[in-house]
Amino acid sequence: MGRPPALALLVLALMLGAGLRLYRLSAAELSADEAASWAGAAAPDLRTVIERERALDPGKLALYDLALHGWIALGGDGVGSMRAFSAALGILTIALAFAATRELLLSLGGAAEIPQAMGGAAIAALIVAVNPTLIEQAQTVRMYPLTLVLELLQLVFFLRAVSTRARGAGRIASLAGIMVFSALATASNFTAALLIAAEVMWLGWVAVRRRIAARACDIGELQLLPPLLALCAGMALLAPMAPTTGRASIAAVQAGVLNWSHARPPWWPFEMLRAASGKVPFMLLLPLAWYGGWRMRRDGGAAFGFVLWWMLVPIALVMTISYAFVPFEETRYVIGSVAAFFILAGIGLAAIDDARWRLGLLVLVVALSLDHVRRDFKKPHDLQWREAAALALATAQTGGAIVVVPGYAVNVVRYYMPAQRRQSAEDTGDRCETRGRVLILGKDDLLAPAQLAALRNCYPLVVGRWRLIEVRKR
Repeated sequence: MGRPPALALLVLALMLGAGLRLYRLSAAELSADEAASWAGAAAPDLRTVIERERALDPGKLALYDLALHGWIALGGDGVGSMRAFSAALGILTIALAFAATRELLLSLGGAAEIPQAMGGAAIAALIVAVNPTLIEQAQTVRMYPLTLVLELLQLVFFLRAVSTRARGAGRIASLAGIMVFSALATASNFTAALLIAAEVMWLGWVAVRRRIAARACDIGELQLLPPLLALCAGMALLAPMAPTTGRASIAAVQAGVLNWSHARPPWWPFEMLRAASGKVPFMLLLPLAWYGGWRMRRDGGAAFGFVLWWMLVPIALVMTISYAFVPFEETRYVIGSVAAFFILAGIGLAAIDDARWRLGLLVLVVALSLDHVRRDFKKPHDLQWREAAALALATAQTGGAIVVVPGYAVNVVRYYMPAQRRQSAEDTGDRCETRGRVLILGKDDLLAPAQLAALRNCYPLVVGRWRLIEVRKR
């Protein structure tokens, strides 16, 4: 694929991806997780944002909340406005998927991959643009779109630094980019450290392979030590905060902050990629990714090895943590690996020599993904917190407490209340409190049947029911 068609395909991906990510941003009501982000970011000043983040999301740094705080200052804290921040990051992800794929093939690809760099990058960007999981995340007020953007930026600088393409000031800028975006990505979400671990392990693997096969043409000229030092410098930037956040993370896990997650079977990576792709699109993306890997391995270069480490190491580390300590296997924690899978599939599709087959398969992948997105848009998934909050306010006596179960949803109830009544909503755990006459009971799989029965006995009268939520009173 030539440069003009590739750029045209990139423009199509950006336009299509933007439309999908901006479509009906306010349609679904705010979720409990999104309300936690709002509660932190809506603080009056930066210091209070950081303090609230420590209470709402213990063990994490407040980079996303600070960024959202600035966005709210510009556009307000309406549902659509806050989600527009994630949507903008999602659109940027499409462009960065193009940049990362192109840099991968130009910096580490073999002789056959370099001419396909533009085409492979454009196809990968289009796959990312129509992916249902990335669209969903780009319509959610959480930190994961920001984390993926920062990871892809770090990857672009890392790939330039390990190759011989950047020289002089360009190499210094690449090393500085590794340092800065490694720190920022990790500050956005600690799971970004999984990508950094994969890069460090890949550098070690290349060093060992170089000693064993000194004449290996695909790795002989790669720069290893400067990128490694840049990665270490990036982590050193966060070192002053490591003791405090480390202790807070351990305490949060011990307190049960991850109790909602559960152990996955050994074949979880396969299930995760299938769910992230959409079941039907995955049937095409998997063989395309396999073919892309086979072509890169056959044609030489270090690109295939790097993509494998990028995709598999975070998944392996998450599974190790899950089996050894606490269940931790969630798609959003390895979202960089999901992006690597889509990039590998895009490279495989671009490597098909017959232009008719290439175009036909691309159209089929896009059509199947869009159909999955269409069905997701039609099916409501949100809990109707707004209606429940309004009815609870009307039912409760003036100044009376409104008990919210599960407790982590208290902020979404407060979001839908007038500012002067927000403190009426209380998190009392699953206890039956005498001062609370009204209960908002949302769907919570963590509550045992006996706990649910006790709460319903405590608040026996049903005032109203909506999707996955009910309001009860004494």
